[in-house]
Amino acid sequence: MTAQQRALIVEAHDLSFRWRPRDPDVLTIDALEVRAGERVFIEGPSGSGKTTLLNLLAGVLKPSAGLLLVLGQDLSGLPVRRRDSFRSDHIGFVFQSFNLMPYLSLIENVLLVCRFSPRRRERIAAAGRTPEEEARRLLAHLGLDAQDLAGRGVNQLSTGQQQRVAVARALIGQPELIICDEPTSALDADAREAFLTLLRAETDAAGASLIFVSHDRALASGFDRTITLQAINCGGKAG
Repeated sequence: MTAQQRALIVEAHDLSFRWRPRDPDVLTIDALEVRAGERVFIEGPSGSGKTTLLNLLAGVLKPSAGLLLVLGQDLSGLPVRRRDSFRSDHIGFVFQSFNLMPYLSLIENVLLVCRFSPRRRERIAAAGRTPEEEARRLLAHLGLDAQDLAGRGVNQLSTGQQQRVAVARALIGQPELIICDEPTSALDADAREAFLTLLRAETDAAGASLIFVSHDRALASGFDRTITLQAINCGGKAG
């Protein structure tokens, strides 16, 4: 099957977003498509709209106008609670600051999304594992021994270790779409490359599509396609 024959995971047309009804558009995209299993790198400087776009794709924000389909679901027509449920079931999000819970253990941080997603729990059960077994398996694949680190709070982990916990949380239960918002900004060059290699391998193994945004164009190698956000965003400045 060629790339063009794969199912569309993301489909956006005439998409726009503004913060308030009378404000100008901060993001206006004529068309954007991402297909199943595709790895897409989106590059743009600060203020070009990267985070705004990711929050629209994840259903955190609602489009002001236009069509936005994720896995065939029109997110613009869903109320907040339905968008939250859809995101929990189908989208893994790796935030720039990782957003780990300091009062939860390493394993509990990975399992957090499963508490809100029966669909992820069902996928794990279908593979013959419990959620905790799957969390430990993912962490091991990402180079972390949950037993050795069990006595540490997540705020006691190194930046690279926290990053891998965040990725395990995004991947657990095999969501169809993984979104990464500048997760390598705090890493040195060697650590960034090692992390990207691992992330690509894990998303490939899960059969997930990967959308990775960064201001650093040097990270684009190894992705199927690179999009410059400034070239597709016809709107104004955004976050």
